[in-house]
Amino acid sequence: MFYLYFHCAGPGEILIDRDGAEVLDLIEARDRALTLARILVEGAYGTRDFTDWHVYVSDEDDEEMLLIPFSDVMPTLH
Repeated sequence: MFYLYFHCAGPGEILIDRDGAEVLDLIEARDRALTLARILVEGAYGTRDFTDWHVYVSDEDDEEMLLIPFSDVMPTLH
């Protein structure tokens, strides 16, 4: 088990996760980060550009565990 924090950051803006969450492993942490990014992108309804945003997943010592770009959940044009 890990206790991790899921901060979101983009150009000139940081959303700090002060609560964190307990996850079983890094796979669950990645899934949680992707879900968080998806919720923020979908909630913006196209009113915000999340191209350069990412979820920074860190442990209690602020050591980076994962860095997930929002582009991983953004729709692509075909």
